Amino acid sequence: MNGIINELENASALTYAEFTELFSSLASPETVGFSRLYADFVAPDVTEKLYIISAMLIVNAKKFNLTSIVEPREVIRKHIIDSLIPLGLLVERGITPRRMIDVGTGAGFPLLPMAAALSRISPSSAAIGLDATGKKIAHITECAEKCGLASVSGIQGRAEEISHDILREKSDLSVARAVAALPVLVELCAPLTSVGGHFVALKSHADDEIAASENAARLCGLRLSEKIDYVLPGGDTRTLVIYDKIAPTPTLYPRRYAEITKKPL
Repeated sequence: MNGIINELENASALTYAEFTELFSSLASPETVGFSRLYADFVAPDVTEKLYIISAMLIVNAKKFNLTSIVEPREVIRKHIIDSLIPLGLLVERGITPRRMIDVGTGAGFPLLPMAAALSRISPSSAAIGLDATGKKIAHITECAEKCGLASVSGIQGRAEEISHDILREKSDLSVARAVAALPVLVELCAPLTSVGGHFVALKSHADDEIAASENAARLCGLRLSEKIDYVLPGGDTRTLVIYDKIAPTPTLYPRRYAEITKKPL
């Protein structure tokens, strides 16, 4: 992995030493969600993967539209830490996924940082990134290969189509980060989540959306478990919304995306 790190240090203008220093300045065992897993998050085998994920984002964002956030400190804060905090909060609640799917994964967040940490704390876990854009899936695949994350796979497709096929109710954890309004995400993600598993939405705020999602959750076999409000290092507010999958989702759902957005359940 040293050869890959050396290559990326030249290409991204972010060194591994600078990355670890920035990460340590932003996160500590006192960071929300970090108390139990901090030693795992800062272990060299995980930190090297997190560096590669960050440096690859900076490099590939210059080639095509991945993210507008490319300043190293903000990449670590708003992409890496913002992905690790939810994992830590879930593990604290006894939720460690065997098979995770990230719906609308974009540039691979929270998929890739979560998978990097899971490679240490739960090596048998698998993770899937689902996105409609081929270039983003290619980026995720390249990152996973450079990190040695054989457990990560990327699928190009749309959730409302894929969830009627081979991925239906196959993941014990489905996650979505700021992809759409919560009533839409509930209908898209519930069918991908196995009974007994969980759907988790990463939002900047969610109170109104949770209320608007009550009917969708009931119809799709979900039950609201917990809403966790917290603050990122640096001051941005976040909300983690956790649903339990308590019953199979009727085959009617999800509907076509135009129907979902035009007339939410």
